[in-house]
Amino acid sequence: MSLRIVILFLIALAFGSSHVLNSEELPLVFEDLSSTNITEANIACTIDIHTQTGSPQPVFIRPGTSQFFHPSNRNGQIQMTANQAMELWCSGSWASPSGAPNLITATCVSGQTFRYNNVNFNFNNFRCAAWPQWTARRSTTRCFNNALLVDFGFQVATRWLQIYRVCHDLVLETNWFAHYTFTPISDANQRNVVRPSWSQAGFYTSSNVNGLYTRNTQRSTIATILGDQAAANRFVEADPSDVFMARGHIAAMTDFILATEQQATFHFLNAAPQWQGFNGGNWVSVEISSRRLAADRGINLDVYTGTWGNGQLWNTAGTRRNIFLDWPAQRIQMPRIYYKVLIHQSTLSGVVLIGVNNPHLTLNDIQTRGYIICPDVSNQINYVTWSRTNLVRGFSYACEVHEFTRIVPHIPAINNIRYRLLT
Repeated sequence: MSLRIVILFLIALAFGSSHVLNSEELPLVFEDLSSTNITEANIACTIDIHTQTGSPQPVFIRPGTSQFFHPSNRNGQIQMTANQAMELWCSGSWASPSGAPNLITATCVSGQTFRYNNVNFNFNNFRCAAWPQWTARRSTTRCFNNALLVDFGFQVATRWLQIYRVCHDLVLETNWFAHYTFTPISDANQRNVVRPSWSQAGFYTSSNVNGLYTRNTQRSTIATILGDQAAANRFVEADPSDVFMARGHIAAMTDFILATEQQATFHFLNAAPQWQGFNGGNWVSVEISSRRLAADRGINLDVYTGTWGNGQLWNTAGTRRNIFLDWPAQRIQMPRIYYKVLIHQSTLSGVVLIGVNNPHLTLNDIQTRGYIICPDVSNQINYVTWSRTNLVRGFSYACEVHEFTRIVPHIPAINNIRYRLLT
């Protein structure tokens, strides 16, 4: 019996025999094809994805599948046997080999030498004319609050290469969560990847989202909502201060391995207003620690990461108001918290890592105004390196999954399962 069948059988038992799982509730499972029967003795080619790939980089594909050709180990090395094949895809034309069709197959010769069309190439000579174009594909499935599930990936002829999935509210223009998988090589992600411009293609048709994120626009919007320019000036500081709301990734760029996958995270469906001190502080620590957890333990983790609640600021008189970037439409809300749910399906264990998204709050605000939404169990885990109670870096804590889902019902796939704490 395959691991996937076992997982779904256990989940069905947890729901009860009368509960039928629908497509929204099924975990988004990615087959891990990074492990092969390659041994050190029969390795012919080794490609270091950090130093030995061309740019713009093509999409690396395992031949005949809908799976990325990921590294063989967490050092970021793609190891292949002699004559083993890899498919390479550019959505447009090739810079090298010039004139090649969109999808080609190259075979390992030795070292970094690969053969295509009876010609030998150094692997870093395989370069697209431009970065491959990913697709945001609308599904027909609805998610929390009648929101829409949108899949991000590459359409390669008739094959779909999935990267992650987002639950996007078309009315509130809020992104509830993203869903994807960590594997034992998730911390092998390529570094120093070219960061593209953020895209709103196909969505947010009534506004220029990029413009809403500028400091001046944030300050003006907050002043209008609060009726207090002086308060707004205090909340959003001038450059180079990090006291402003950044375009915060929901699914982190570096949660994905290959540069082509990382570039697909720059869509506003995968963003929410995130205070920069938190964005570059404890939330980065959560992201790094989560990938390292999967790698250190050699396990796959189902990942659901998202936002919850509408964050507030206050005017000089102390009156608190919900904050949105798009006002008066009341869209693109400033989240109260960010969360990252990590599920180890084979042991039915999990954890939720949570960060408070507001550096202007006091500890008393956090404790008395509903920012701690479930019992804190951070003293029972040791795999997250964070300054947990640092308010500027983002007050953070951990919860058991079932305690979290009492308050946040975003994710039907985990709402009715009693996971033990992943310690």
